[in-house]
Amino acid sequence: MFSKIIDGIYSSISSLPFDTLVWIILGSFAAVTVLAIVISFVLPKVRAADKRPYLCLVNAFTAVVLAAFLTKQQLAESVLAAVIFWCFGYFFYGVLCFISKPAKSQSAAPSQITLLPSRGAAPAPRPDVPAAKSSVRLEHAISVTDRLLTKNLGKSDRQELEKLKSTLSVLQMKGELSPAESDVLNDNFNALLKLMAKYNI
Repeated sequence: MFSKIIDGIYSSISSLPFDTLVWIILGSFAAVTVLAIVISFVLPKVRAADKRPYLCLVNAFTAVVLAAFLTKQQLAESVLAAVIFWCFGYFFYGVLCFISKPAKSQSAAPSQITLLPSRGAAPAPRPDVPAAKSSVRLEHAISVTDRLLTKNLGKSDRQELEKLKSTLSVLQMKGELSPAESDVLNDNFNALLKLMAKYNI
């Protein structure tokens, strides 16, 4: 039964003119690639999404190209055609990954970071944190962030850690902190402690 099904499929494919078959395969792949690139430009969620499904599609189309060429060509020529197609597919995969890279301009410079107190109940008034004490804490926190950045972090954790480091650097430059800035410092320490526990630092 299965051999008859395979024979029927092979006969249907073989009955098509070879050039037509190849153009159908290449045209389908080109349409999918153009659609993926356009959608990645238009929709931020798609741009940020994992591109490995497209890579799987490239591998699948490579197998289809190999099978199509085997209907008319020898094995060596068919493998060569599949390899050439595979290289082009990986090139477009690289283009999609390049499009998906976050722009450097999106990460705020340390001097542009706005220091806001955490939401919730208004903090009780307290004197400014002494510069010497905050400086020691900040130096320690920044050294911990540097150690964490050497770890194999998830994308969201790495982005959060880079923001933490930028904020801590701004606070370090200020020296003596206001009550609102002290709240920001404590919030950042809490977030840093969670990441330290998560990655066993």
